[in-house]
Amino acid sequence: MNKSIDTRIQQLQNLVKTSDSLTINSTLLDYSGVVEYYPEELVITVKASTKIAEIKTQLAQNNQALSFYAQDDQSIGAVYANGGQDISDSVLGIQIIDGNGDTLTFGGQVMKNVAGYDVARLLVGSKGRLAIITQISFKVLPSAYVGELLPPVKNKSTSILRFDIEQRLKSVFDPRNIFK
Repeated sequence: MNKSIDTRIQQLQNLVKTSDSLTINSTLLDYSGVVEYYPEELVITVKASTKIAEIKTQLAQNNQALSFYAQDDQSIGAVYANGGQDISDSVLGIQIIDGNGDTLTFGGQVMKNVAGYDVARLLVGSKGRLAIITQISFKVLPSAYVGELLPPVKNKSTSILRFDIEQRLKSVFDPRNIFK
């Protein structure tokens, strides 16, 4: 692992450990770039602040594309934090910093059966209220297989069940309740 990566992750961990309240945004994260890209495996791992335009440019060099809708000026972390089923289906793994300041990794870079909860997909749409997402691995597709991608239609209603699940996740990933 690169020394500057270690330093930025350590800075974020220390920030979480010493904070009473944090609002996650791209300015706070300031952690971008492609970590690994395996065009032959259709897998890319990127840091959370990486702009969609940068990812698309990298993928286009190998005639590949994202399999979900995202605006070029957004970061992949913002797409993940506000996303739904469309991005969830593409996520293979994530690296996060939880509410205690610990770095955790879920999933990986391969398609496989998951025993237990698929946390990497479960945190999609968490809006930065559960953890700091630092890296995301996801599958991509050959450009020829991706048609026109349209913004997803989101259901704005909230159910009691959804609220209960969010609260239980909050107690696991942010026990100190610092992410707002």
